[in-house]
Amino acid sequence: MAPKTEQPLIKILVCDDDPADRTLIRTCLQQITDREIVLLEAGYTEDIQDAIRKRRIDLVLMDNQMPGKSGMEWLAEISKKQLAPVVMLTRSSLEGVATQAFQEGALAYLPKVNLSPEKLSCIINVALDKWTRLQQAKADNGNLERLATFDWLTGLYNRRTILGKLGELVNLVNRYKEDFSLILLDIDHFRKVNDRHGHLTGDEVLEKIAALIRGNIRDTDMPGRYGGEEFVIILPRTNLSSAWVAAERLRSIIEKAEMKDSAGNVFAVTVSQGLVGWERNDDAGSLVSRADEALSKAKEKGRNRVQIVLGPSLRDKV
Repeated sequence: MAPKTEQPLIKILVCDDDPADRTLIRTCLQQITDREIVLLEAGYTEDIQDAIRKRRIDLVLMDNQMPGKSGMEWLAEISKKQLAPVVMLTRSSLEGVATQAFQEGALAYLPKVNLSPEKLSCIINVALDKWTRLQQAKADNGNLERLATFDWLTGLYNRRTILGKLGELVNLVNRYKEDFSLILLDIDHFRKVNDRHGHLTGDEVLEKIAALIRGNIRDTDMPGRYGGEEFVIILPRTNLSSAWVAAERLRSIIEKAEMKDSAGNVFAVTVSQGLVGWERNDDAGSLVSRADEALSKAKEKGRNRVQIVLGPSLRDKV
């Protein structure tokens, strides 16, 4: 005897205020044998709200003529919130009703006239297949957007995005004249980490440094991976003195953090940081260039330090 195959289970909510129509739909659903169906019925606004709020619904069969709130209104709300796929089942066979239903987000439409288990099963399969493909496309688009925005290894903004954020902030402060600072952070002797402990450990170090940065800055600050072992941190509404305190604190935290390789060997890394503050006539390019200059000086002075470089407008005043 062949083993019994388990049928896929779906929870269907039938929204219809006509008891006779609900009986018709229920009878048809009970004759569908290719999937196990849990049936919920709602005839009024409160019933629909309660069913949607309390239960995970896999499919909604919605009648257009509903008391208090029309089926089209329910359809628009459920579709907008992406709660479940909706099939419109109505007494009307007018093309305009079907067109409006699809415009409001219905995935299928079926008149109740001559309704049969076969027709209903077919339209349910069509709606569920469309829903699955739509959800997959949405997930794929979300993944593509994330890949375009965030660095794949560290989860921080990637270079393109963080420079875009910097450009937006420069435009903002040029208008409102607010302070902000920029840190360019580099892991000291990172090549030696890769050579001594392996590239997998090197990746883990990058991930841990990113986590330490993210966990020790404000929610309003914006960290990004600038490239390789370099990171950018944008600190809005922060003058140089306050930014130096934040950068020095971060340097100390990273210096004390334990890193481990695949063999369990513990080691430490340090970071050098170039720190600059926005000055009059600065653009994103000049800020990054000056931060890079500050970072080079930090390395020249022995690394594991924070170095500030002033722009022309402040140098003249010093």
